[in-house]
Amino acid sequence: MSTLPDETPASDPGTAVDRDVVVVGGGAAGLSAAVFLARYGLDTLVLARGKSAIHQCAHLENYLGFPGGLSPQRFLDLGRAHVEEEGATVEEDHVEAVDPHEDGFAVETQDGRSLVTRYLLAASAYDGEYLSAFDADLESDDEHDFLVTEAGRTPVDGLYVAGWLTRDTVHQAVVNAGDGARAAVSLARDDLTERYWPAIGERYVDWVVDDDRYGGAEWHEDVDDWFDREIRPGAPDLDDEVIETAREEMKTAFLDRGIDEAERERRERRGQRRLLDHLDEDLVLDRAREILAARESADLDALEAGE
Repeated sequence: MSTLPDETPASDPGTAVDRDVVVVGGGAAGLSAAVFLARYGLDTLVLARGKSAIHQCAHLENYLGFPGGLSPQRFLDLGRAHVEEEGATVEEDHVEAVDPHEDGFAVETQDGRSLVTRYLLAASAYDGEYLSAFDADLESDDEHDFLVTEAGRTPVDGLYVAGWLTRDTVHQAVVNAGDGARAAVSLARDDLTERYWPAIGERYVDWVVDDDRYGGAEWHEDVDDWFDREIRPGAPDLDDEVIETAREEMKTAFLDRGIDEAERERRERRGQRRLLDHLDEDLVLDRAREILAARESADLDALEAGE
């Protein structure tokens, strides 16, 4: 989970930063990126106005995990709910311009808002004009003007790109969702690298595991040995206190990923209920009636067999 300190640029009154990250675009790439960024612990805002490119699709049938498919709007509704579940915010607004700022980026919107963000992740489909202030620094494909990135990174510090704006774009929702996640993980790793050093950043992942995977005195000793052998040698000239803080944060991050069986079941049930919130009520009721009828039939068969 997150290895961020309690205070980020957005919560630090000593900076002009309003949000740690602004994600431009509320399609598959932008929403996926926002989930990962919020889970990492950054104050994340998604700005999205107008129809996502996915609305060109009549029915989304090839996104893993939805047998039979679902409508593009239901897919986006589920995506927004997921983003908000993780603590990020989605707002209806259109980004008109992004300019350099001493604390990151200054963002101007169609509704007249001005805000400062430490990071910006561009995931809009059609219009990249708001990035024109960085044209001299960004490399683009000569044929289509798609931006060239490295796992979502651009030559501009703090600026990341995912989805249809990139050279590797593919007009498939599942591909763009993965691209958004990849760019977000790159951003999280770079953030950790900036706070510490590359060996810390490159080992960031987002997952949960069985609670017995990590823990116990032996595990702590093994992690200390691993840290001293593989992580600490790459540290620049940092105070011992900073290095030890990095060590303890890594341990905490590993331990926080462990959940027990009861928590797994709780999350599984909550996850299914959240899905139900986005299903047609008549279909849910029809399915409930089918289940009840099947149970009654099974009970009757069992009773007759017992006689």
